[in-house]
Amino acid sequence: MSSDRKSKSTVPVHRTIRCHLDASEDILRKVWEEMTQKNTPLILQLLKSVSEQPEFEANKEKGEITKKEIVELRKALTKNPEFEEQSGRLRSSAESFVKEVYSSWLTLYQKRKRQKEGKEYLLKNILKSDVELIDESNSDLETIRSKAQEVLSQSEEFIKQLTINDEDVKPTKSARKRVNKNINNKSTDAEQRKNSSSTNNVAKNKLEKLTNILYEIHKQTQDILTRCAVAYLIKNHNKISSLEEDFQKLEKRRNEKIVEIKRLENQIQDNRLPSGRDITGERYSEAFGNLINQVPKNNQEWEDWIANLSKKISQLPYPIDYLYGDLTWYKNDTGNIIVYFNGWSEYHFKICCNKRQRHFFERFLEDYKAFKVSQKGEEKLSGSLITLRSAQLLWQQGEGKGEPWKVHKLALHCTYDARLWTAEGTEEVRKEKTDKAQKRVSKAEENKKLENNQQIQLNKDKSSLSRLNNSFNRPGKLIYQGQSNIIVGISFHPIELATVVIVDINTKKVLVCNTVKQLLGNAFHLLSRRRRQQVHFRKEREQAQKKDSPCNIGESQLGEYVDKLLAKKIVELARQYQAGCIVLPRLKDIREIRASAIQAKAETKIPGDVNAQKLYVKEYNRQIHNWSYNRLQEFIKSKAAELKISIEFGIQPHYGTLEEQARDLAFYAYQCRINTFGR
Repeated sequence: MSSDRKSKSTVPVHRTIRCHLDASEDILRKVWEEMTQKNTPLILQLLKSVSEQPEFEANKEKGEITKKEIVELRKALTKNPEFEEQSGRLRSSAESFVKEVYSSWLTLYQKRKRQKEGKEYLLKNILKSDVELIDESNSDLETIRSKAQEVLSQSEEFIKQLTINDEDVKPTKSARKRVNKNINNKSTDAEQRKNSSSTNNVAKNKLEKLTNILYEIHKQTQDILTRCAVAYLIKNHNKISSLEEDFQKLEKRRNEKIVEIKRLENQIQDNRLPSGRDITGERYSEAFGNLINQVPKNNQEWEDWIANLSKKISQLPYPIDYLYGDLTWYKNDTGNIIVYFNGWSEYHFKICCNKRQRHFFERFLEDYKAFKVSQKGEEKLSGSLITLRSAQLLWQQGEGKGEPWKVHKLALHCTYDARLWTAEGTEEVRKEKTDKAQKRVSKAEENKKLENNQQIQLNKDKSSLSRLNNSFNRPGKLIYQGQSNIIVGISFHPIELATVVIVDINTKKVLVCNTVKQLLGNAFHLLSRRRRQQVHFRKEREQAQKKDSPCNIGESQLGEYVDKLLAKKIVELARQYQAGCIVLPRLKDIREIRASAIQAKAETKIPGDVNAQKLYVKEYNRQIHNWSYNRLQEFIKSKAAELKISIEFGIQPHYGTLEEQARDLAFYAYQCRINTFGR
């Protein structure tokens, strides 16, 4: 069992609060026209221009694109009359968006390229027959095996000498006891499965490290015999084989790698460049006309037409990003909170939200007033301590017919740092930023010859230090103190979703176990509704595919809402029992857990009939819902960070009930902590 211990004390807790904006019809019309006729066309033109630059091929090889390159392209585009009158904030928002899009695209490109190169290296240098290795090394097979054993022993010794980290932990005492019982033939089948699972996880981690070391040796060594011995080891899964080589199996492995390389090559070639939203439907109409009236020149042109035809048409423009200093807040005569944006000072909007959300915008207004007042005095406040960190102005899809600014709703998404909500959290952030600024100042002052930009940065840091000495007046909050012996274990399941167990390590007892139904309570019907939605959406997509028509079915936000409710209930439960940490399962094992659970159910339902079991598993996979466990984990981590409850990760066992899996996840995480920090 492995565990990754992560502290959340220094990680900003950014959360988002949403509201609608109300204004006169004339203002909404002008905002819609600005965003659809200027901002979105600028983004689309920028996306196209980036890939047309001569430096783009070099950027693909580097895997990155600089903000400076995009700014230069934007400056060239904004010389056109259609973009000339656009505000600076809209331009910088477009630059940031395009950089984010291309950074993601280049990251994916580089990932596939590395995968392809790795598989090619394996095929060319590793997957050689014993005869080929003998010819290359100019020695016999026994000599290669002897050298392989020597390299294997040295590599294993090197791994043992490494400092044990969070991903390599010894099995617990209970696991070792089960091993001894199995040796004496006194253990039950359940105990054998438990022991097998825990030891397999440890062995898997060691195997990965050993393989990485062997690859490094193969790439760096100049000795031909050593290279052949390492290739022999990797080819035989890091073992010395005493059996005669099976040429058919080796040829099968080679063919599989050839297929994988070809697939990656096709993915790299077909990785279309970002083209942006088709808000006017122009690309869709053009593709439809081409399919009706023309014959494609080649397969690539045909695929491009189909891609444009099946791509979802979005009538909404791209959002605009703002920083906290770009928003101005005030209250009107009737007590409503009003906001306007930098570059659009003539457009004033009323905040429309419910009572539970109003206190957030009250805080944004208070911070804005306090910050503006402080700028006129000697004790100036730092903008880095303002609760609101950024905002996004966007249109949300509406229903009905009419003018788009009447049908769709203008919304504002405000992102804030939850730590800055209290005096204690503000002090933590203030100290953190002060330490960073002080280090930069000390380092700069050691350099006697500063360049102009370095001197400017030094002056900024000194000014920041002066401002950080002052702080906003905020309410205090009792600091949560968790008990290290109380651990929350969570197990995921494709049907039951999540099971939460709270364990007292000292007494080895389970204090409470809650299923998803108990956690959600009266809101459990929302989970059932979400499952029905997924089935409905799947059927709609299948029908669209049969008709070969574009599928523009969106996803409901109900699943996200359920995850937020679950995360809130789990953290409240942890707080109730004063838990010191929450242990989450590693997501990379969820697929295996799900497959094992479904296969076990199929074997129970239809014993002895393998074909019927396969059909059952296939149909079951079609019917059960798919859940974003990563999204659920993120919400749990966000809520836990507010109370400074640490998050740890472990491999969820495959044996036992969901309660036992969550319990053992907590036990093993604690044991990993002892083994890691007790040395």
